[in-house]
Amino acid sequence: MDINDQSISLAEVGDRADGTLNGTFKAKIKSLGSDYVDVNYVSPYASNSNGGFVAIPEEGVEILVCSPLGTNAWYYMGATFTPEPEQVIGSKLPDAEIYPLARVDPENYKARGVPMRTSFKSVNGAGLTMSEEYNPGFFNRKTELKSTVNKTISLIDSPGIDSIILDSGNGAKITLTDDPKNQSVPSRALQIETVGPQKYLNIESQTDILVKDGRELQLINQSTGAKAPEGEPDKAGNVNIQSDKKDVNIFTKAEEGRIFIECINEGGSNQVIEIQTNGEGGHIRIKTNGKVDIDAENIGINAAENIDIKAGGNIRMDSGGFTSILAKGNINADGIQVQLNGGLSTPSVPNITNSESYYGNDGVTTY
Repeated sequence: MDINDQSISLAEVGDRADGTLNGTFKAKIKSLGSDYVDVNYVSPYASNSNGGFVAIPEEGVEILVCSPLGTNAWYYMGATFTPEPEQVIGSKLPDAEIYPLARVDPENYKARGVPMRTSFKSVNGAGLTMSEEYNPGFFNRKTELKSTVNKTISLIDSPGIDSIILDSGNGAKITLTDDPKNQSVPSRALQIETVGPQKYLNIESQTDILVKDGRELQLINQSTGAKAPEGEPDKAGNVNIQSDKKDVNIFTKAEEGRIFIECINEGGSNQVIEIQTNGEGGHIRIKTNGKVDIDAENIGINAAENIDIKAGGNIRMDSGGFTSILAKGNINADGIQVQLNGGLSTPSVPNITNSESYYGNDGVTTY
């Protein structure tokens, strides 16, 4: 070819191995016959550093190449989506055959019969799709990045979903919403869904969960234990709070704050609320500037050593049955007067009140 000629030709990509690592590949230039020649890759964008856009066409793809004036070199211009030999233009395609462009995105013409999606994908389907589809029946505006095995990051502007979705493709998903009209997730919300465990690890700082001028902070476990580790059925369904080094604190700063610890299942049995220390010299203290109420079917108090009871006022005890006092030593009773069976005793009046949480015996029923 004369160096003063300018040529544009169709070509077929051949061997893409390149010792220079600069994107050169072999191609059979149709205007030159059956010989394969070197073709230099050309990109829509390059830089003098690390920036660039590189997408070298696959072997066997039909491309357009040119040889500019003043050179014998060939340069890549772009890939074509010319129908393959068995795909005759104008005839009906068998169901099993798809035109090359439709293989990249089968839904490109779905909405209105004209292309409304922009795609950049790898040979195995990984890549970027930008959709601006709409018709009277639906609206699909989104940008989606997808891996070969369906890991996706979706930026969806369609009113029904209106969210950012990070999906592993295997049962783990994070949804960050704007204002979805399908109301599957509230607006301006974050929803995390996983089949496997969730871990939040803080190595050297602090973890804060704050609800400010919103609603509740809720921690709910609905596990039935059906999928508990083998041999450990009791290690499912629990809610655990543990500190390995220091205190566990539960506070309320409300003016009329209340703290409830309650087994709320009225149909249950053998329910237990236990407060216990196991170390030597432990203490359990109940303090108030008001009144301490204890209301139970039976009350048992057992002390390995002494029991001391002191009242600044009266001490009253009222028994509907026997009153028994047994001592292995003396029984001492001192007072200005000691009356036995004199009819002067007064019955005790416990006046035990009952408070109920805002959720009553239903508990949290959000889910």
